[in-house]
Amino acid sequence: MFEELRDTIAQRIAQLEAGRRFNLRDLLEAEWPDGQGAARQLGKDFRANLEAFPGIVDEGRDGENLRWYRKV
Repeated sequence: MFEELRDTIAQRIAQLEAGRRFNLRDLLEAEWPDGQGAARQLGKDFRANLEAFPGIVDEGRDGENLRWYRKV
């Protein structure tokens, strides 16, 4: 799923202003997978390939276990 959405993720990140904090679920909106397993795997794959998205830093998880990123 990550490979299918890689270009969409890159395009949406490019539209964000510097300093913007985001999570994948909000970034992808309608493209976010419905199943919990698919969503979890997409998140893991994005994080594992974070170096493919220059200027994005992992900000960790919040109290709802949602992982946040920031465009620097």
